[in-house]
Amino acid sequence: MTSQYLLNLLKGFIFYLFLFALCRALFLFYFASQILQSGGAALFFQSLYKAIPLDVSTTSYLMFLPLLIILLANFCFPTILMWSFRIYLFITAAIYSLLAMAEIGVYREVHVKLYFNLLTHLSHFSELIHSVSLTLLFTVLFLIAALSYISIRFINKLFPARVPDWQGINVKEWVKLFLAFAIVGAALVINCRGGLQPIPINEGEVYFSNNQCVNDATVNPLWSIVHSYIETQHVLSGTETKAMPDPEADEIVHRLFSVEKDSTIKLFKVARPNICFLILESWSADLVESLGGYSGLTPNFEKLITKGYLFTNIKPAGHVSDQGIPAILSGYPALPIGSAINQPAKQVSLPNINNQFSAAGYYSSFFFGGQLIYGNIKTYIYRNNFNQVTEQTTLPSSLPAGRLGIHDSIMLGIWRDSMNTYRQPFFSGLFTLSTHSPFDEPAPKMVDWGGISQPYLNSVVYDDRQLAVFFEAAKKEPWYDSTIFILVADHSHGTPKDYPYESPEFYHIPLLFYGSALKEEFRGVKNNRLGSQTDIASTLLHQLGYSDSLYRWSKNLMNPYTSQFAFYTFDVGFGFADTSGVVIHNQRFPTQDRNSARTEKQKETLYKKGAAMLQVLMNDFLAK
Repeated sequence: MTSQYLLNLLKGFIFYLFLFALCRALFLFYFASQILQSGGAALFFQSLYKAIPLDVSTTSYLMFLPLLIILLANFCFPTILMWSFRIYLFITAAIYSLLAMAEIGVYREVHVKLYFNLLTHLSHFSELIHSVSLTLLFTVLFLIAALSYISIRFINKLFPARVPDWQGINVKEWVKLFLAFAIVGAALVINCRGGLQPIPINEGEVYFSNNQCVNDATVNPLWSIVHSYIETQHVLSGTETKAMPDPEADEIVHRLFSVEKDSTIKLFKVARPNICFLILESWSADLVESLGGYSGLTPNFEKLITKGYLFTNIKPAGHVSDQGIPAILSGYPALPIGSAINQPAKQVSLPNINNQFSAAGYYSSFFFGGQLIYGNIKTYIYRNNFNQVTEQTTLPSSLPAGRLGIHDSIMLGIWRDSMNTYRQPFFSGLFTLSTHSPFDEPAPKMVDWGGISQPYLNSVVYDDRQLAVFFEAAKKEPWYDSTIFILVADHSHGTPKDYPYESPEFYHIPLLFYGSALKEEFRGVKNNRLGSQTDIASTLLHQLGYSDSLYRWSKNLMNPYTSQFAFYTFDVGFGFADTSGVVIHNQRFPTQDRNSARTEKQKETLYKKGAAMLQVLMNDFLAK
């Protein structure tokens, strides 16, 4: 029966490889328009071929349990054990299909592969469902169902339900079976690490193209998720971010944030203005012509710029909302493996500018048309003592809403009306949602270009119009003349420009100070200093004369003596930019590192600054 044992193992191995290739083909087909832009149809076949080493590694991991189950079936309970093997194949195939198809949805929205920390958002499953367009949701569910059906048909065909009775095996056959077990087991171990070379296989082994979408398709999603989980644990332990001795890293970071003197340029003509944050969901700089973006998408935002103070060179801290919100309100950088506010024990130690405002007598509120439980934002907002928190569940169910929540046109009106009831000064924030998938805003579609970004672009056009309506109405309110609005994106978003998600071009967002409380001489002015979303806290506190001592990761953008730099993170990597250039370091794929500095010394200096920022940040986070 040794030959039958080996044949069953081989069929199981081939089954997994076929499933992986089929899922990859579906991914490639879905994003065909992105792929064909840079390399043609040949990339499809290259991806299927180049993926084989990592697929073989993944399959080898999955085959260890079948290796044992099928061996035992030769000695006892053959029917039960072979049924167990069939069930195992189906469950693992269903899980893989779910991950692979879910990755299509994730990639469609944020242009990154599904990695372990994204799975933490499954704890808010209903919010995830609401944030996905119905077309995409039904497409993904249909594909999962189809793949599960195909899998069970193949399993039934490859492994019939009737199992021959294998009792009475002689000693010679036993020896052959155990020898086959040992040889195949050793081969699986070798395959798992990708061969006998000193360095085990990783995702970089299958990278082959300048088209990042093709590279991401080629990486096996199950292998990638498990690998990201292991790396996350390493990062959380602090060992993977130590590029230098801690004292050296501390000194580099200290120099970055040290300031020769405070000579803050004051923007406001009101000593204690009302402060209103308009946090714009997923607004990329590509949307704003004044920031080098497309012309005509946001004409009303452009009108605000002519009377506001625009920071043209601002980078977000991360790429998801639960990183952007604490970056804005706490001045805290994004972790490369998730968000600080998703760790309740750590979250409590973050500062928040609302606490400074509350101590100064400000009334505070925070508004969101959806459910703040997503990304643990609700806990973060409530923990920081906002006097009023308004979200979809606290508002009448009769209000017009999309699948994600109440449309921005409605929420902006509610926000404006609420401010009419506040005592002054007040501090208030509105987090928009219509520019988040599923983009079901109640407006005609004005943009007929942009490929897969077209729904996003149309949602931006809608939001831009709602900003015009809001400000036109707000100008008539008694509190308006004493108010500063801060319009800033929580993070960027993919656009037809198709920048790699780790690139400095992708990490570029608008930041605008606007309102009647802004001094006339600063209206229409553009500030080109390089900075970060995390710098808003210190900048604002200095404008009002409050201490920023709690905000060690935030610098005052209105002090000419502060250093010009920006630090951002992505999944197990970082970007660091200053006036000499930018470095992008990917700890998972070091061969993908990029650097725009002009000299080798500048390159080394840039890397050390970014590595020191990450190292000290992780030390700080782990110590909280």
